[in-house]
Amino acid sequence: PANGSDAELLEFCWAYLRRTYLEDADGNRIEIRDWRGVRVLFSRYAYDHIVSGDKDYREGLGLHEVPLVRKRAERLPWIEPALAGHAVVEVRHQERPASRGRRRKTRVLIVTESSYVIVLDRQDDGCLRLRTAFPADASYLSKIRREGARIGIHKPPQEKQKPQS
Repeated sequence: PANGSDAELLEFCWAYLRRTYLEDADGNRIEIRDWRGVRVLFSRYAYDHIVSGDKDYREGLGLHEVPLVRKRAERLPWIEPALAGHAVVEVRHQERPASRGRRRKTRVLIVTESSYVIVLDRQDDGCLRLRTAFPADASYLSKIRREGARIGIHKPPQEKQKPQS
């Protein structure tokens, strides 16, 4: 509901995420795989991070003190087609150094043609865990391109043209 209150939009987005990525109508967990067949795990934490934001994301601590950022929430449906391979995406690899006793993070970044970034943490079992997703500006895209390596470009399969009779 674009004209609804923030609370209504948050409720709508959570319901969308649950029925699309977490569980079916019978409460069974939905298994999501990307176009390569790699399992992608979703969580409430990722949802909260996808729809929220910092007052000043460049100088903020990443705490996301703004519970709803509409331009982030409105793009929640963009995750599914990008993961399914229905969009042209740039796939990038990124290493995050270990800090405060935590292990090093290995991330996969999926960047759509519309500058939407989907961040996935690589798990020890080979699965990917959705961390966050957000619309990125040119400065941020330049930063991730400097800090990580491009794995490749995925283009969706072309539909075969029917011969004309």
